Amino acid sequence: MSSELKTSTRRIGRAVVCVLAGDLHQGTADQAQHALDAALAELPDVLAVDLSGIELLASGGLNTLLRARTAAADRTVPTVLVAPSTGARRVLELTDTAELFPVYATAEEAARHREEPPGAGR
Repeated sequence: MSSELKTSTRRIGRAVVCVLAGDLHQGTADQAQHALDAALAELPDVLAVDLSGIELLASGGLNTLLRARTAAADRTVPTVLVAPSTGARRVLELTDTAELFPVYATAEEAARHREEPPGAGR
């Protein structure tokens, strides 16, 4: 296999940060989905997905992120992104999905997502 996907999860306060690194595509989507589902199962106030280590984001991976966002929204948990790589950010922009995800530079900033008053700058 070529570049695989690595996942890890950590808690920062009441937020859960799911780190995805490597290639996120149809072949690794199940692995990513499992990690995101497990993070959401921890009942966080915020689900932060760290995409800083993503080398390739293909349609299967984007669909996984969108499914996770929907599942989190069903539980009134916001999904935010942490430092998307240049390639990941480009895919989000090209597919008009970037505006669906608030973006933060660090996991610590993302963890405070719900603490900010509406309209506060990031």
